[in-house]
Amino acid sequence: MSKNLFLTLIVFACLIADVLTQRFNRQQVQPQYCVTPENYYGTCVALSYCPQVVNVFQTTNRRLAQQYVIALQRSCGTRNINGDPVICCTRPQQLVRTTEAPPNPFFTTQIPTANPSNPFLRPTIPTEQTPSTGTTRPTTITTTTTRRVTTTSRGPVTSTTSRRPLTTSAVEAKGLSCVGPDLKRGSCISLKNCQTLVDELLLKQNDATFAEFLRASNDICNGVEQNVCCPINEANPTTSNPLIRNSDDPPRRLPTVEEGCGYTSSSYKKIVGGEVSKKGAWPWIALIGYDDNFANTPFKCGGTLVTARHVVTAAHCIRRDLSFVRLGEHDLSTDAEARHVDIPVARRESHPQYNKRNGHSDIAILYLAFNVKFSDSIAPICLPYAPEFRQKSYVQHTPFVAGWGKTMEGGQSADVLQELQIPIFDNEVCRVRYEQQKRFFTENQFDEATICAGVLSGGKDTCQGDSGGPLMMPEPYKDSVRYYLIGVVSYGIGCARPEIPGVYSSTQHFMDWIIEKIADTA
Repeated sequence: MSKNLFLTLIVFACLIADVLTQRFNRQQVQPQYCVTPENYYGTCVALSYCPQVVNVFQTTNRRLAQQYVIALQRSCGTRNINGDPVICCTRPQQLVRTTEAPPNPFFTTQIPTANPSNPFLRPTIPTEQTPSTGTTRPTTITTTTTRRVTTTSRGPVTSTTSRRPLTTSAVEAKGLSCVGPDLKRGSCISLKNCQTLVDELLLKQNDATFAEFLRASNDICNGVEQNVCCPINEANPTTSNPLIRNSDDPPRRLPTVEEGCGYTSSSYKKIVGGEVSKKGAWPWIALIGYDDNFANTPFKCGGTLVTARHVVTAAHCIRRDLSFVRLGEHDLSTDAEARHVDIPVARRESHPQYNKRNGHSDIAILYLAFNVKFSDSIAPICLPYAPEFRQKSYVQHTPFVAGWGKTMEGGQSADVLQELQIPIFDNEVCRVRYEQQKRFFTENQFDEATICAGVLSGGKDTCQGDSGGPLMMPEPYKDSVRYYLIGVVSYGIGCARPEIPGVYSSTQHFMDWIIEKIADTA
């Protein structure tokens, strides 16, 4: 097996396990956060308590599996507990301690049992095992036999903690043809080859109900490997750009998702590490231009188009020489690659409570001199003003960031738009890390007005020039997704330093102010 194929399978295995494994029952001690080599958010636990990684020893040769465990171990500081490596695990197994520890496949050939023909089923750890650590504490997994019926937009799925029986709506597979739990006709193929379900899985990594749907779909395909009933001949109603109607009237409200905000023609995918964006992938991305004759470039900040005349950016980007906004750009090294437009800024409004010392309320709105014309490369993002989005927690989600900022601390700014996915942490993580760096100034510095996000292993982050740019979260809409601006790039300590997340201003917290300012448009 080639190394690239092995890593691909590992990413896929972790993706599936992120949904199908039970949620970790948090201990009273604050867990240590980490990020896997595939850029997944995780928690540092002993290897024996991470079933998806234990299963790697069943799917590949021992040497490659041990190399992968070593990489996960580095994310947690390369340490052990009684000989058991502490690794970064996306979904640790929910365990109740009694008197014996589960076996450790890293040091012994004995591993937890699983159903090799159906990796959709969670592995189980035997209740009696020879302890690998020499202790006398067996470990058992808490289970329940209570049957429950869950309902999704795809149809009802009946489930138990053992093998999931099918509902009457699930028609038995006939060869490659099948009818899924959602009554859609399809073919039994590997999940990784079914883009429709992969996209939905990426959006619902923590959704137990969707996990039940996948298990039922796998049952329909006779439980063969990772096969699911993949819908066929589905016409995506949002494949054509649902452009918001152009108008010369000044907008005084935010566009709705029904009107087409947050739409991009770029396919949704998991980004492992930073990469160059596709042209038109983020049609709301903006560059903030300044009249600075001494600089190599007029652009020093980013922003996000939220209506035909309003751009959200950071308050610290507001300067006297702020002059214009560029939209529709992709490659700054050429004018022939993308049809961009430069629009003068007629007015700028920083949040009245912006504090330069601690970065609190670092958000601003720019009013363009006239309405921009929407196109395939220029369109507004959605804002989380609906009640279900205002109150939603995005901790442990991995939203997108994009910009033309410096590609490394002290380096050069990018010519081509870059994009990256980063995990969101509880704000307490930022408070502790910034206090350790003597950058914690006031008690409200990391309150609900801020978002703490970054890659703790280092090497991936926003940087100088990305300030004011978007933190973007996809949310499901019909058979597609729409993107929402949940944060604004604010500040950090250097760029991509290990253990130091970045700080973002939360648009959820400032929605009332944003709505008020957009309504106040001449």
